[in-house]
Amino acid sequence: MGCKVCKGHTVNESAIQKIDNNNRSSKYQVGDSTTTPTIEHNRISSNVRPVDDPIVVQLPEKDIHVHIQVADSQAFNDLFVQQRQQAINNRSYQSTVQSWQPKSLQQLTELIKAVSKGKSLVDQHWIIFYWIACNIDYDTESYFSKDYKDQTAEGVFRFKKGVCAGYANLYKYLCDQLGVPCEIISGYAKGYGFENRKDAPTETDHAWNAVEIDHHWYLMESTWGAGHLNDKKQYERELTSYYFLPRPNEMIYHHLPEDAKWQLLKSPINMEQYLQMPKLRPLYFDLKLELVSPRDQAYVNLLPGKPYALVLIRTSATVKLKASLKSKNDEI
Repeated sequence: MGCKVCKGHTVNESAIQKIDNNNRSSKYQVGDSTTTPTIEHNRISSNVRPVDDPIVVQLPEKDIHVHIQVADSQAFNDLFVQQRQQAINNRSYQSTVQSWQPKSLQQLTELIKAVSKGKSLVDQHWIIFYWIACNIDYDTESYFSKDYKDQTAEGVFRFKKGVCAGYANLYKYLCDQLGVPCEIISGYAKGYGFENRKDAPTETDHAWNAVEIDHHWYLMESTWGAGHLNDKKQYERELTSYYFLPRPNEMIYHHLPEDAKWQLLKSPINMEQYLQMPKLRPLYFDLKLELVSPRDQAYVNLLPGKPYALVLIRTSATVKLKASLKSKNDEI
């Protein structure tokens, strides 16, 4: 969840912003309007059906396209993608982890070591990720009162709740116990309550992790993967496996590391570009949608003299879209 974080291995909280309701909703804001899904450029086919051509060629050309390309082209090779999905689908891991009732971090570490012995690093990370998702709640009381409990790994384990820094600290602690390379990333997130804005934030507001697997670096977002805040400001635990080793060229639409190297992109983007880009959600990438126009913009303008705006989204024939228009968060 979004939070104010400090630099270093152990992240302490002094202020927290709201974070994204990380359900797999298909809605996203484009500035003063809200339509449906979202955009990515490296996993989407560029095929244009003939019927689209007359519309696309008439779109105004603006030099605002943000070119997003992963730095490590081999990170998401076929073997890795297969291992990741197999770990997520492994029912044995799920039932085993759900049966655990560790009384201490040391006991938890021993349980993880025992079940992951001889397993791949991807499997080891999934076991850690899944245990956190099943056992750690977002600390809404601390968040809204701004009176934060201990966010160390020990504190989060003891209270079974934390904010983003606590999740990141716990994840790194467990990786350290297994001898698995892991770092904590401080940065900015378009999370719950995020308003599309043009002014850059002055302080970081979120924390997540980066892990090394077979000489490749990947991102890990255990906070958003564990659940979300609903409209009543209540936490709902909901496993979202999308945030387990997500692709950096997708994460960049809602996570901007303070240190540009952790974008894991060939050409890192800046804060201005980050704020300009729409906030895209997992379902957009799952459905392989493409926002054709307005491209790489968080806002859309009404057509001159019209009470509506034009938003073009390329998708397969099996996907149906539903849209609404909002102005200053009010649906119109």
